Amino acid sequence: MRKYLVFILLLFSVFLLNGCENGNGSEYVSLPKLDNMSRAEINAKMANLDLKVRYHFVSRSYKDEAEYDKFVYYGNELKAGKSVKKGSTINIYTTALHLPSEDVVHLTMDLDYEGKDFITDGIGVVRLARSVDGDTAHFYTADNTYIKVRFLGVDTPESTMEKEAWGKAASNFTAQMLNNASVIVLEREEQVQDVYGRYLAFVWCDGVLMNLQLVQNAYSNAKISSSSKYYDAFFDTELVICATGRRVWGEIDPNYDYENQTFK
Repeated sequence: MRKYLVFILLLFSVFLLNGCENGNGSEYVSLPKLDNMSRAEINAKMANLDLKVRYHFVSRSYKDEAEYDKFVYYGNELKAGKSVKKGSTINIYTTALHLPSEDVVHLTMDLDYEGKDFITDGIGVVRLARSVDGDTAHFYTADNTYIKVRFLGVDTPESTMEKEAWGKAASNFTAQMLNNASVIVLEREEQVQDVYGRYLAFVWCDGVLMNLQLVQNAYSNAKISSSSKYYDAFFDTELVICATGRRVWGEIDPNYDYENQTFK
């Protein structure tokens, strides 16, 4: 009788071990349905199941804000209901994220520009002559000198001779900021002009640093010297914005013909 009970216990132990290996034991959990969940909701759900997450973006275009930050599918051909071992890292694909509702870094224009001229003093009020593209514009200085300016710290996609995804959108964004500004102030750093004779400057529109806004709104990465006084602001902003997967960071431009490399 005792041998019989021992045999039964051994069989039961084997059954339990086999069950764990097949995903039916306590070491395993079933992947949950994540439809329409945000990354924050997914994090909470997966942490409760003792699962780790590695996120990826699905490259696509979007019609409205409601489509951002949503679950799309599991990676590695996994599906909801599949048994996985606790502690596993699960690949999850989502749509791009919302841009921050507030500036990552808020800069205040604390500059003495009254009565100064940009060309001679390195800072001064200017009048817009023409907005060219996302990172170039022409202005009139205080003494009515016509100058071409390339914005410091950014490099937006092309929209004039060459046409790139998000180039037109970046150009429109810049034009809107410049045309709506009551006061535009140009600020220079060490290098005065580039090889094309354009002046290099930070552009303040009503106290807002437009160059940084281009990075904040994912129209450009940060292209700024580490010696610049605004380096930390640009670097910190890029670090947050690139993690959203928006615009130049992976989002498909709905107004760009990728096959023919032109705007629709």
